Formats: sequence, structure tokens, C-alpha cells
Amino acid sequence: MKTFLITILFLAIFTSCSKNNAFSYFEIDQKQAKSEDSLQSSKFFDGTNSKGILSVIYLNRVLPDNYNDREYFYIYLYTKKEAAEVEFLLNGEEPLEIKKLKPLNEFSDLTSFKGDWQRYYLVAFKTNSEVLTLIAKTPQSTTREIIFKKDN
Repeated sequence: MKTFLITILFLAIFTSCSKNNAFSYFEIDQKQAKSEDSLQSSKFFDGTNSKGILSVIYLNRVLPDNYNDREYFYIYLYTKKEAAEVEFLLNGEEPLEIKKLKPLNEFSDLTSFKGDWQRYYLVAFKTNSEVLTLIAKTPQSTTREIIFKKDN
């Protein structure tokens, strides 16, 4: 009889708690979902040591109504050397525009990760290719390559 009552008590406790879990309170809007789907990251190395992290969101996929005349990327970058120069190329072509952004900017809501110690950029390119190969170079580390495919 004791075993039966203990079993009933445990069943009552566990079934009453099962309605809500962590995912019950987790909601993101369509723009954030597209942003997370488009986000790609890569690490910079100098030999075997990590020297930074490059994260890129392809804005044409996330905000197609606003960004459709060129190829736009929201880039946030952390390098261990503050003054490290970064060069961006898309399919071997230089950007039409590089705009350095503040840590809190119009794209901050696209990511769940924000930091004052990162550098943020809006980079625009002109290309007609279906496959977009974004290359980031710093003088003191390896070249990083991130590939995006356009949605048709």
C-alpha cells in the first residue's frame, strides 16, 4: 500500500509540472529566426592559436524588402588585437561600401550576442553570382572564407 501511495504521489507531482518548460517561454519573431538561420561564424588563427571570431549575417535573406539592390552583410568581429585591419572581399571583389557601426545599432536585434568589445560593420557588394564567397583577411592571421547561397 505504501508503494502504491508513493507512486501516486510522484505521478501527481510530475504530471502537474509538465505543462510548462523552458520552450514554453522561448519565442522569436520571423526576422530573428531568419537571422539565426543565416548566421555563419568562423575563427581566425595564426598557426594553431585562435586570434578572433568572425560572424556574418546575409541581410538580403533576412530583410529582403530593405536589402535587395546589392549584396549586404552584417558583420561582427572580435580580434585579440584591437587595431587589426580587416579586409573583406566577395567573390574576389572589393566592397562598394563599408560602414562601421556602433555596438547598439539597427541590426542589434538580429543577434542574441552583443558586446562593446566587438567591431560591427555593414558591408555592401555588387555581384550577380548565385554563390557568395565572403573572404575576411587580417595581416596577422589566416584568411577566413564563408559561403552563402542565394535563395531562388
